[in-house]
Amino acid sequence: MEHITLFTDILPEEQERMRVCFKVREAFFQNGETIMEYSSSMKKIGLIQEGRAVLYCCDEDGNEYVIDELNKDSVFGEPFLLPADSQHYYVCATMDTKVMFIDYEHVIKRCENACHHHSQMVSNLLQMIALRSRQQTDRIYMLSRSSTRKKLMAYLHSLAAEKNTGKFKLPMSYTALAQYLSVDRSAMMREIRNLTDEGVLWRDGRNVELLM
Repeated sequence: MEHITLFTDILPEEQERMRVCFKVREAFFQNGETIMEYSSSMKKIGLIQEGRAVLYCCDEDGNEYVIDELNKDSVFGEPFLLPADSQHYYVCATMDTKVMFIDYEHVIKRCENACHHHSQMVSNLLQMIALRSRQQTDRIYMLSRSSTRKKLMAYLHSLAAEKNTGKFKLPMSYTALAQYLSVDRSAMMREIRNLTDEGVLWRDGRNVELLM
């Protein structure tokens, strides 16, 4: 699937009109600042314009998990993940981040003019939801692997396929990666050293190259 954003095939002048029609609001967040806490109301959609953020889940026992990483053009909000009553979901900036918020009701309710760009945005949104579903399926596959090594390799191969190259920079810290894969960080780093010694991969900090 080609790279789709919320504004794919929507002209710049149409985007400006949509900012008024959809009551768009932009906000800046610093590293570590909470961008949004999820509720069951489905009131808004967020779009990362610059920077990076992470979607966390906190269960009823207070355990925190990394659910997803959000980079430029990523969308988030209740329509993409219906929250369970027993879990708390929130998005946190991991660097200085600029976010656009759009009222969900203005997206699903057609305006009187039935504008082309409105229909295009809904189409883009549906395609992005489909892509997000595929990404979550890929993650379920990673988490279902029987060992830390297999989880790590599944993630690295998935990232290589996404980047279309075997050489890339990890988009998150090793601590965050261990959380993302639900593995012990020390055990994961041990496997990375083993894979490096075996000639399976090359590593320099967060720069990685798959060699086999």
